[in-house]
Amino acid sequence: MRRIQSLAWAAMIVILLLSGCNLGATPPAPATDEPPPSPTAEPPTATEETIPTETATTAPIAIDIAGPPMQVGSRYTYVDGTILVAVPGGPFTMGYNFADNPVREVSVGDFWIYSTKVTNSQYALCVQLGECAPPDKEKNPSYGDARYIKYPVTGVTHAQAADYCTFVHGRLPTEAEWEKTARGPDGNIFPWGDEAPNCNLLNYKFCVGRTTWVNEYKDGVSYYGAFDMSGNAREWAADWYSPTYNIENPIPDPLGPDFGEKRSVRGSSYQDSANPTIAAHRFSLDPLESLPDLGFRCVVEDPTYFAPWCEQSVYVGAGADGSQPNCQPTVKCNDVTIKQSPNCTPNYTPYTIVTFGVSDTPPTDYTYSLDGCSPDPDGDGSVNKFLCYPADAGTATTTGSCTYETPSDCKTCPEHYTLSGDTCVWDGSSTSGRACLPGSTFNPLTNCCTALPGSGTDVTICPAGTYPLNGACIDDPASVVDSDTQSVLFDKCAPPVTVTPKPPGGGDEDPGGDCSEPAGGCRLATNGKAPYWNPATCSCESSPP
Repeated sequence: MRRIQSLAWAAMIVILLLSGCNLGATPPAPATDEPPPSPTAEPPTATEETIPTETATTAPIAIDIAGPPMQVGSRYTYVDGTILVAVPGGPFTMGYNFADNPVREVSVGDFWIYSTKVTNSQYALCVQLGECAPPDKEKNPSYGDARYIKYPVTGVTHAQAADYCTFVHGRLPTEAEWEKTARGPDGNIFPWGDEAPNCNLLNYKFCVGRTTWVNEYKDGVSYYGAFDMSGNAREWAADWYSPTYNIENPIPDPLGPDFGEKRSVRGSSYQDSANPTIAAHRFSLDPLESLPDLGFRCVVEDPTYFAPWCEQSVYVGAGADGSQPNCQPTVKCNDVTIKQSPNCTPNYTPYTIVTFGVSDTPPTDYTYSLDGCSPDPDGDGSVNKFLCYPADAGTATTTGSCTYETPSDCKTCPEHYTLSGDTCVWDGSSTSGRACLPGSTFNPLTNCCTALPGSGTDVTICPAGTYPLNGACIDDPASVVDSDTQSVLFDKCAPPVTVTPKPPGGGDEDPGGDCSEPAGGCRLATNGKAPYWNPATCSCESSPP
C-alpha cells in the first residue's frame, strides 16, 4: 500500500513540474484575413522539425514543424507541384441577387486550396499510377500532348475529379469553400475585386477561344491568391445541387444536400460571356457527364501530410525563389517535316507559311536552322514565322525537332534542395510528413520520398503553371515553342517569275529584258536556293551581294 502511495505522489510531482514548464508558452497567433501579398510572391518552403543543436551556449534551435501558418498570403508547395493557398476560417458574404444564391452570411473553417486548376500533366500522373481513369478524349483532345500539359484537365466526370483529389489526400471543395476562395471575406463581386471583366483579367468571351495555362492571368487572382476562379474552365464542386439549400438560417460549413440529381459546378469558362464571371454564379450538371471546358481543383486539410520528393527539377527564371527573372532557355528548331506540294501551274512555285510558338511576342534569342525556310518573311518582327519551300520539285521527307539549352548560371533550386548537376536534391531536413504517393516510398535516412523502381512515377514534378524543358522548370509560357515537330503542307503557289541577267560586261541598259527583282522575291523564283537579289548582275544569288 505504501509503495502505491509513493508512486502516486511521485507521479503528481512529475505532473506539477511538467505543468510549470509550460507556464510561459505563447499561444499560437489567431488566423487573420489580412490582404494577400503580390501574386508573384514566392511560395513558402517545406518546414523542418525542431532539432536541438549543441552550441557554445547549448541553446536549442527551435524550428516549427506544425506546417505553414494559416493566414492570408501563406502558400505551400504540395506533392503534385501545386501551390496551395491558405483560406482562414470565418464568415464571409455568400451569394448575389440570384434566386438560387441570394446574399447571406456563411461561415467555413480553415482550409488549403489549390491555387490553380488541376493540369493535364498532374492528372496524367494519377492515370499513370492506376489511380485515375483517363479523361474523355473527345472532350479533351489535347490530353497527352506535351504542348498542353499546363492547361487545365477537362473532359472528366465528377467521380474522376473526386478520385484525383483522393489521390493527393484531398477532396473537392464545397460550394461555400469555393465561393469564399473566389470572393474573399468581404464578398468581392469578381475574384479580382469589383472591376468589370476584361481579357487581361480572365480567359472569357472567346478572348482566346480555348483554355490556356492555369496561371496565365496573374492580374485576375482572387483575394487569397487563387488563379482562374473565373474564366478558362468551370469547376466541379463537392455538393449536390439544390436551388434552396442553406438559404434560410444558414449553417456553418455547409456540405450540400444529402442527395440529388445533379452536382454543382462553379466558375466560368473561356466560352462564357460577362454575366457568368460573377463569382457567385452557379451551374449544375449530371455527375456522369463531362465537358470540354469543365475541370476542377482540390481542397487539402493537411498540407504537410506528404514528405517532399528526394529529387526535384531545377528552376529557370523567377522559379521557386524569384531569382534570375531574365534567364530563358535557348531554343533551336531543326528541319521540319514537309508533307505535300500542290500541283502548281507551270512557272509557279509552291510555298507556305509556318508558325512556331504559342506567344505573339516570342523571345528574340531563338536560333533556327530550317531547310528551305526563311525567318520573318513579313519583316514585322514576328521571328516565329517562316516562309517555306519544298526542297525540290517533288516531296521532301526530312523530319526535325526543337531542342532547348538552359544556361547553367540560370539554374536554381527550391529552399532545402541542393543543386547537383541538373537535379535538385533534398538536403535531409526533417519534415512532419511521412506519406508518399503510390509508386514511391519514404526514405527515413533522407526524410523524403523516392520513386520505386519500375513504377513509372515522374518525380521531376514541376509546379503547376511551369513547363519542363530538359530537366528544368520554366516559368514563362512565352519561352516555350509550341511544337517539337512541325508538319508543313504546301498549299499556295507563287506567281510566275522571270529573271533576265545582264549581258557579259554589264552596262546601264539591259536590252534583253526586265532587270527588276522577280515578283515574290528571289526565294520564290529559285525555291529558296538563291535568295538574294543582286542589282549589279540583275540576278538571284546564294549569298548577299
